[in-house]
Amino acid sequence: MTNALYLRLKMRILLPLIFCIATIPNLIFSQNRCGTDEYTILLENKYGEYKNSRKLVNEQTKNWLYINTLEVPNIITIPVVVHVVWNTNQENISDAQIFSQIDVLNADFRRTNIDAINTPNIWNNIAADCEIEFCLATIDPNGVSSTGITRTQTSQTSFSISNDNVKYTNSGGINAWPNEDYLNIWVCDLGGGLLGYATPPSNFLSNEDGVVIGYRYFGTTGNVQNPYHKGRTTTHEVGHWLNLEHVWGFGNCGNDNVNDTPTQQSSNYGCPGFPHNTNSCGTNNNNGDMFMNYMDYTNDACMNLFTNGQKNRMIAAINQYRSNLLNHNLCSNNPPVQSWNCVNGSCVDPGNGNGSFSDLNNCFTNCDCDGITPPIIEEFQSNSIPNNWNIINNDNDKTWEINEQVGYNSSKSIYINNAEYAANGEIDDLEMPNLNLSNTSSASLSFDYAYSLWTNPNSSQIWSDTLKIMISDDCGDTWNVIWEKAGTNLVTTNPVFNPFNWIPNNNDWINESINLSNYLNQDDIVIKFRNINQYENNLFIDNVNISTTPSSLDNETNKAFIYNSERNYFYFELEDEKKIFNLLGQNVLSTKEKIIDVMTLPNGVYILNYKNNNYKFYKK
Repeated sequence: MTNALYLRLKMRILLPLIFCIATIPNLIFSQNRCGTDEYTILLENKYGEYKNSRKLVNEQTKNWLYINTLEVPNIITIPVVVHVVWNTNQENISDAQIFSQIDVLNADFRRTNIDAINTPNIWNNIAADCEIEFCLATIDPNGVSSTGITRTQTSQTSFSISNDNVKYTNSGGINAWPNEDYLNIWVCDLGGGLLGYATPPSNFLSNEDGVVIGYRYFGTTGNVQNPYHKGRTTTHEVGHWLNLEHVWGFGNCGNDNVNDTPTQQSSNYGCPGFPHNTNSCGTNNNNGDMFMNYMDYTNDACMNLFTNGQKNRMIAAINQYRSNLLNHNLCSNNPPVQSWNCVNGSCVDPGNGNGSFSDLNNCFTNCDCDGITPPIIEEFQSNSIPNNWNIINNDNDKTWEINEQVGYNSSKSIYINNAEYAANGEIDDLEMPNLNLSNTSSASLSFDYAYSLWTNPNSSQIWSDTLKIMISDDCGDTWNVIWEKAGTNLVTTNPVFNPFNWIPNNNDWINESINLSNYLNQDDIVIKFRNINQYENNLFIDNVNISTTPSSLDNETNKAFIYNSERNYFYFELEDEKKIFNLLGQNVLSTKEKIIDVMTLPNGVYILNYKNNNYKFYKK
């Protein structure tokens, strides 16, 4: 085996899964200070994409840290919105209590906390200034000045982790601010014996993303309860939100995926003396547990450090999964002048003053999601991405591009170079132009694709990139998966794996057709091809076609031509553009002549496109 191949295979080996429990019939939280582990399982059961994305996080983090250095100081400031959801006056905590919590976060993450002096000398050299700061957002999602605090009175006497009602307005809570831009913290009466819980990051972002804290454990003044009265519950949960795990991992003597925290049997409570548990997990560690780490369960007064390894993991999480936090002005004192962009048919203020429209009414006038009328036939024979097609490439790495070497029955196609795309779990979307399926009685999507695995699927580790076809009927606000394949189901080759940077030949392509009958007579349809990378092999797509049959032809169009089905010709009154497509969406004839002889076409069903209408006919 060559060194290059060995290194490549080594990069493909995932760490053991951290969250491996599929279901927990009876969740019991009474002994837990934190519900994040259990909440992660609830989210994985609710969102399959979140579960799949979380499986890849540790390997993605390892790879990111391998290729990135963190030597140059660069302070990251995270904008925070605190949602106070209250039923009694006691739960409606004061601004001062909220300010005290922001102060604690800044001190703990910058290691300016006054109790840093209590860190044992043996660990002082790895105790980290994480170079992460927090501010209450001064600009809300609409670009308006804000205190970064919302207050919602509710009829709910308490909230549960199991239903997450505090995060939804229609269930007594309040909806999140855009959670790719803000850290949402909900403060409420949290039941179940929990102090708080959070959403660990991944490439999947749900509306529930953020942190929930019981109002008695938030901040250092007001309605706080000893021994959790120094704001460390929020420090702990924000650590989870930035991809830190408990120092004992998931289960006894687990792995927290941080090299400089000692192996630990389980959680610690109270305020132990140092050293504590010097034989934890049979390691004979003279220093014992790092019980003063913010990711343990000890009392607030006994917590005082993050390590360098934990810092690196959090910085990697921000860069990979919360990258909008790296560049924003949501903490500035002066909000930008309002402006608007047209996004999927809606007018949205980007919050930076750089929107395309300075007047909202002008935006409304010019912003709609009305799509083009099919047929759409795209063979990718240009050297650039077709007009009105859109690529979403959040990591700015490998993504969809024109391949100028090969296509199906042609010399070009569109593809994504998964064979050289080492950032496992990254999502790259290829969006088609918006579609108008109004007045259609049938519609279908067809395309050719080619794919091969790199790794033998019979090996101990099973790998595959994934292709999904997703559709939106509301201008891209929400999406449904209508087709999905991965592994050997996606493969079009024989053999099914080719351990090299693979290019298909003409026999390696498969045609796929998808019925769109559930989306007829709508004018705001968007379809996208989603590649989910797992560093396997290249994926090619060609000849993407949308074909439709109209519900009816208007009378003027019917009068404009005559079709003689016995002699197989059309007669038109005008010399204007006419096109004929087969059911694969391929343009088989184009002309401006008044008479079209279709006798030479093979027998079958065809679509005539004339005056922006489609007419199905049968060639005998």
